[in-house]
Amino acid sequence: MLETIKNLIKNRVLVIDGAMGTQLQLADIKAHEWIYEGVDLEGCNELLNLTAPHILETIHDAYAIAGADLISTNTFGSMPWVLDEYDIGHTSYELSRLGAALVKKSCEKYSTPEKPRYVLGSIGPGTKLPSLGHIKYDEMYDGYKIMAQGLVDGGCDIFLLETCQDPLQIKAALHALNDTAPQVPIMVSVTIEMSGTMLIGTDALTIAAIMAPFNILSLGFNCGTGPKQVHKHVKTLSEVCKFPISVHANAGLPQNRGGKTYYPMGPDEFVSLQKEFLNINGVAFLGGCCGTTPEHIKALANAIEGVTPLKPCGFLKASLASLFGTVPLKQEPAPLLIGERSNATGSKAFRELLKANDYEGTLSVGQQQVRAGAHVIDVSVGFAGRDERFDMDAVAALYSQKVALPLMPDSTQIYALEAALKQIGGRAIINSVNLEDGEDKFDAVCKLAKKFGAALVCLVIDEVGMAKTKEDKIRIAERIFDLCVNRHGFDPHDLVFDMLTFTIGSGDDEYRTAGVETMEAIREFQILHPEVGTTLGLSNISFGLDQKARIYLNSIYLDHCVRAGLTSAIVNVKHIIPLNKISTEDRAACDNLIFNNHEKGDPLFAFIEHFSTVEAQEEQTDEEYQNMPALEKVQMLLMDGDKDRLLPLVEELRHTVNPEIIVNEWLIDGMKIIGELFGSGQMQLPFVLQSAETMKATVDALNPYLPKEEKDSETTLIIGTVKGDVHDVGKNLVDIILSNNGFKVVNIGIKASLDTFVEKLQEHKAHAIGMSGLLVKSTAVMKENLEELKRMGIKIPVLLGGAALTKNFIDEYCRPFYDGPIFYCRDAFDGVVSMQRIEKGDANNTALAADLIKIIDTSDRVEEEVVEIPPYEEIPLPTPNTFTFPPIWERMARTGEKLDKELIFKWINHRVLFRQRWGYKRGKQDSAKFLEYEKNVVEPTYQALKAELIDNDIFDPIAIYAYYPCISHDNKLYIFDKKYLFNSLEESKNVPALSEAIKVLEFPRQKRKPFRCIADFFANDRLDVVAFTLASAGLKISDYERSIYDKGEFSKYYQVHGLGVELAEALAEVLHKQVRLDLDIVPKEGHTLNDVQMKQYVGCRYSPGYAACPDLAMNRDIFDLLNPEEFGIELSETFQMHPEQTTCAIVVTHKEANYYNI
Repeated sequence: MLETIKNLIKNRVLVIDGAMGTQLQLADIKAHEWIYEGVDLEGCNELLNLTAPHILETIHDAYAIAGADLISTNTFGSMPWVLDEYDIGHTSYELSRLGAALVKKSCEKYSTPEKPRYVLGSIGPGTKLPSLGHIKYDEMYDGYKIMAQGLVDGGCDIFLLETCQDPLQIKAALHALNDTAPQVPIMVSVTIEMSGTMLIGTDALTIAAIMAPFNILSLGFNCGTGPKQVHKHVKTLSEVCKFPISVHANAGLPQNRGGKTYYPMGPDEFVSLQKEFLNINGVAFLGGCCGTTPEHIKALANAIEGVTPLKPCGFLKASLASLFGTVPLKQEPAPLLIGERSNATGSKAFRELLKANDYEGTLSVGQQQVRAGAHVIDVSVGFAGRDERFDMDAVAALYSQKVALPLMPDSTQIYALEAALKQIGGRAIINSVNLEDGEDKFDAVCKLAKKFGAALVCLVIDEVGMAKTKEDKIRIAERIFDLCVNRHGFDPHDLVFDMLTFTIGSGDDEYRTAGVETMEAIREFQILHPEVGTTLGLSNISFGLDQKARIYLNSIYLDHCVRAGLTSAIVNVKHIIPLNKISTEDRAACDNLIFNNHEKGDPLFAFIEHFSTVEAQEEQTDEEYQNMPALEKVQMLLMDGDKDRLLPLVEELRHTVNPEIIVNEWLIDGMKIIGELFGSGQMQLPFVLQSAETMKATVDALNPYLPKEEKDSETTLIIGTVKGDVHDVGKNLVDIILSNNGFKVVNIGIKASLDTFVEKLQEHKAHAIGMSGLLVKSTAVMKENLEELKRMGIKIPVLLGGAALTKNFIDEYCRPFYDGPIFYCRDAFDGVVSMQRIEKGDANNTALAADLIKIIDTSDRVEEEVVEIPPYEEIPLPTPNTFTFPPIWERMARTGEKLDKELIFKWINHRVLFRQRWGYKRGKQDSAKFLEYEKNVVEPTYQALKAELIDNDIFDPIAIYAYYPCISHDNKLYIFDKKYLFNSLEESKNVPALSEAIKVLEFPRQKRKPFRCIADFFANDRLDVVAFTLASAGLKISDYERSIYDKGEFSKYYQVHGLGVELAEALAEVLHKQVRLDLDIVPKEGHTLNDVQMKQYVGCRYSPGYAACPDLAMNRDIFDLLNPEEFGIELSETFQMHPEQTTCAIVVTHKEANYYNI
């Protein structure tokens, strides 16, 4: 059934029926039909399946006649714990079976081969939320199993988990349904309230992350709100969801009319809004919920007939989740910090609270770690003499409800892990699995993780014991990787390997190099499997050493491991020292111990002696603090993130120092220093966040004493790349420069819709909007946006920028259609001038450098003579090409390590990269000096970036090409299926009817002699061969760019972006050379891919969007033929490729083919 439904939604939208409750309210239900065993149970709608089946049949028939494909059973509340409220819980199975049987009858009555109808088993959330402790997972699971069995026995085709309000309820239901009827597909539909979250507090992004590991048919929304309110949540889900999406909203927001609920939307308004969802990728199921009727469904079915759903294209990085938010497993910058203090073995405070059965008290330990900057909380309750299952159940329940971070249940006992997972509604990560007890236990833990959708920490321990050497660590990790991925079906992105370390503080010669062995194992395994994560119980490295010295060793060792590729660490976040606070001498002592450096004697004794004076140094530091000037005290405490000492200090200082000076000079300057330390890698993110929190708390404390104008908002710009455009480098440069000039910039990213601009404008009470776009199509979007802003009555200043904009376009097509000021910004510095004028209230002064360019009046010039393109028969065509055919017709796709990366770099055009992409130009320099600068500065930068992209597997290229049989006629190229391939001249003369073409590519002709178009270069009297290529620098490079940008490494960001674009071009050249080699058209070139030749080759590579082939929409045709979506490459609604460092082309083999303008 799953495949049947998936095949159906490839071609059409499936319609879910409308409200059941609304129809029952209108039905003529007799008093006796509410009676069961002598008791009046009015309100128990599910009872009517037994007592009034004729009413239900009428409703189901009406929806079938209206055009519904999926007809819901009247079983929304037929689970035992709901029916128990009427004292009829024992009827759950029978009422469910009857409900499904009634719908089955209607489906059989109205199904046709063209339009089959399916029984949709309605399964509601019940009346209790497990995450709040209203009901236990096991009770919910058992009840759902009874209900599911009834539905299946009644003829249910699809389960619909609808109106879900708690992710833990969804998990219990999924497990019950899969265990009862694994062959029945499951749709999951959650309810987002007006607050923007599910009742429990989970938003659309978070539910997508929680559901991602499960095998469901669809994910979507119903009830709660109307189509207008749920629209933004559907868009959010579309961006991150891999499943088809369902939407069956209410007929508007409910109103109270005379004490009765009324839904205001009629069929026409409802349908017009529902149809808008079909412009969103992934939406494949539409229907109605409360207030909708057969009339609504009929109008909907008629309106969407013949519409093909857009494919799901969402992408979400592997993430963990609490009920309230997501946390990517790989942080930028690394590492993911896993708090270790909620651990009965490692934390005395936590253990004492457990021993006292003070479970509420253990929350304080978890919340301290949240405040300290942890991303995930490890929970380990195992302790001698305690019931670990009971303790884990209690602690996990509280933490899941009240700690806003994802959880890591930590136990060697499977029953304890299961107890935790039955309490965690979010997406957890299990700590851990290993092979110490053989593969049976290993398999059991893996199955548990898979069942609950958890990620998994894998320890390098086998039947012999813990791995000590790098070689053993890699060997065991490879074995575990193979078992997890190939036996249990884990996504490698969900695996985190703990390479384990032993203490280097024991003096035992066997473990002197333990730190290095672990570090090198991390480095090598991340190279072998860059998709997985790595972690480390950091405190193990320093076990046995003095507590004060351990903090230094842990901090330095963490830095080394992160540089080696470590992605996460289990730490006490408060006990990590920022690197900028560790002296050169302290670092040297740590490094000598870590790397077992005996140059100055035994490094362990030297370490112990060096740090024996730590306490005295701290006392001296405190004395120094007392003698510091007030300014230095404030800035030191801000850098330390020491809120507890800073707040009383500024309270004391405000009586002698103007609070404006403390805020606008002392604190602002302090944050600038922190930003510089962070940008240079000397201060890690958690400490920056701690300082930022301290800054905010201090400003809040001083706010009552600041003049009113000091509380006004900053001059704010909302900036984004417009809808359909994926280019963001220019926009990001504007963000950088404006932010560094004191303006607040809200960067809403790429492909930004006008709704997002307006939403953020209102949210931030911004002073201006900035729209960016590279392509000509983007300028049209800007014009449409301006017109819509005018219709909305918005007159805010707008900054427009982008390569395709011109002064003429701004003056003729933008300014006349908008009532507010428009600034034409050719670069970021124009943006600074514009924002300065807006800040000073001079927004109507929009003249910038570009506006001072005089437009020459050409009206008196003689118009150029219009040349008429002659008929096709009269156009002289190129000489017929030499017959050729490819050695293999199948699509060829290569990625990552299957491509020679060094070869691709060899094809880079350095002149274009250095001078155009990176902007290193000679200018007024002497030629010899400029060449020397290129050699000594630019070339080393290139070589360093090349090494980084290759060594860290950031450059992960994708190459696809394929040959197709074709024939030309006039300006059209007809592409045929591979069944018409040919391997001889004789076979090429078997030309199929043009109507059998799978694609028809239409090219524009030149409006001057020789009136050329691309189709002319292909045979028109026999089949010819055309090649299509796609080259991409890969998906990782965009994420890497973003990470550099977020770190503030703006020069490097710009260089990596330019290099990525040129790498895609270089790979495209490699593919073009491969095509020439395949077709043996290399008369003036070498006969291997290593023979770089860019000037004397035969044929041309034409990319959509450029001179001879200007229509970007042709990208869609090439995507259909090459299917790069399989590798994560996407095409926007304006036919731009993402990632941006991607190029595709039509390859023409004709010897006379050339590049030209139309």
